[in-house]
Order: sequence, then structure tokens, then C-alpha cells
Amino acid sequence: MKLAPTVFVLGLLVLVTSFTSGFDGASATLASDTKAPAALGRVVVVGASVSAGFGLDPRADPFQGQTSRLKLAQIVDASIVGAHAAPLDESDLLFFSAAKATAKRLAKEAGAAKPTLVVALDYLFWLGYGAGDEKERIGRLEDGLKALEGVKGTVLLGDLPDFNGAKVDRLMLPPESIPPSAVIARLNEKCANWAKRRKNVVLVPVASLFSKLTKGEAFTVRGQEFDASAQRRLMQSDGLHTTLEGTCALWVLAVDAWLATQPAGLDETAFELDVAELARKSGAVLGGGAGASESKVRRSFAGAGR
Repeated sequence: MKLAPTVFVLGLLVLVTSFTSGFDGASATLASDTKAPAALGRVVVVGASVSAGFGLDPRADPFQGQTSRLKLAQIVDASIVGAHAAPLDESDLLFFSAAKATAKRLAKEAGAAKPTLVVALDYLFWLGYGAGDEKERIGRLEDGLKALEGVKGTVLLGDLPDFNGAKVDRLMLPPESIPPSAVIARLNEKCANWAKRRKNVVLVPVASLFSKLTKGEAFTVRGQEFDASAQRRLMQSDGLHTTLEGTCALWVLAVDAWLATQPAGLDETAFELDVAELARKSGAVLGGGAGASESKVRRSFAGAGR
């Protein structure tokens, strides 16, 4: 008889614990069942090596036929709050090898997917960079922009960063592949004018972000401050590609530019916009630290790129 009160209390605790556990489970189910906004219903990522996750997967050597498990598409996916279809990855690590043809192909594939959103943060890079004089660069850029005109959804388009004077691995980006600053400025002006004439295009200030990174300057991305030492965390040792955290910062920058246009039915609650947290979430696909074998992949890429 003396044990009866104890048995009663233990039984009550079990009942309460079962109830609260069930409530938490129900809440989680409700959260996962909440749909992401329609603007995020069908996302397609197009672009070059940054979008393709170069150097982010320690197990992937792309020139051994190994595709990175962690690309911009996975980062975009991890950032979206609510149920949604996985973004379609149409990035191409070898974009540089046939930039004009690759841009047309990727734009066509993106359009065929009937996207609500196309993420094209480094799509323009090898249209402006690479071999050729100013006329050839302008021709490639105009062709690449024209190819995007068939896309009906929102396009988040990154402009061209200026790597003149930056410490970049010459094997990754040979000096002769870098246009003069004046040419880059003219290319970006054409890009900006093209974007202004299209309501579905949002120009993402990639050039501004990379300028601060390569110069070692402090900057802010959606209220998150990065000091002058951030370059070591956000850029890989080749000086060209972003780290996982750097790619997350690039995506948050793009979302910030998009939200500034006040798109219908979309606000910041639709995204995880904390750069460090987004890096943690998206990096989980690797099951371990990202970028551990960066130098190995970089050497392979450099050799093939030449």
C-alpha cells in the first residue's frame, strides 16, 4: 500500500510525457506539411563551377568522374522553409570549356523545366571572362542574356566580379582570361540595362561582394557583419571559388536582392538566412567537414583546365 502513491505519480509522468511527445511530433508534422511560397515551387540553378560546388565536397574529384554532393542547389534547398520540390541542378563545372554553347544549353534546359525561379549567380562569368577581345566578350554576353529571355519565372542573375589585381591561382584563372576593368564595367552596364527592361530579372550584386572579399574589406550581408578577415573563411585558397560559408553568403545576398523588390507572396520567413546556420544545414549532406581536400581537387581542375 505504501507504494501506491509512487506508482500513481510514475504513471502520471508517463502519461504526461507521452502526451507532450505526441504534441511535439504533431507540431513537427504540421511544420513539414507547410508549403513553401509558390514563388519557390520550381527552382532551377544554372551556372559554372561555383554553382557546381567546386571544392565543397572532400570526396569528389570532378576529373575522376566524381560529382560534388554539395552544390548551390543543395544550399538553396536547405534554405527554403516549408515543403517544396528539390531544386533542379543545371550547373556545369566545365562551363568555361565552351561558354557560349553551354550558356544556351543551360538556359534552354532551365526554360523547359517551367521554373518559378532560376538562380544564375555565376552564369555570366565565362561569357565575360575567358579568351577573346572586347567585341567577342560582348557577343558572348549578349548571346547568354538572349538565351535567358525564354525563361518565364524570376531570374536571380549575378553580375561580373572584377578579378584584376586579385590574388588568384593563375592555373585556375590565367591572366589572359581576365578582361580589363574597363571592359568588365561595360559588360556589367549592358547586363544592368538588360535586367532593367525585364520585370522578372533581379540583378544580384556579386561584383560588389567579391570586390570586398578580394580587397579584404569588411562588409554586411542582410545584417550579418563580416570583418576584414572573412576572406579566409569565405574564399578557397585558389582565390576564385567560394567556400561553403562563402557560397551560403552569396545565396543570402541573392535572396536579399530579391526581397528588396517586394515580390508578391514572399518574405524573409520563407528562408533560412543566417549564413552560419545555413552552412551547417546544407553541409549535413556530406556527413563531415566540407572542403577538406580542396587542394587535391584544385590541382586536378587546374591540370585539366589547361
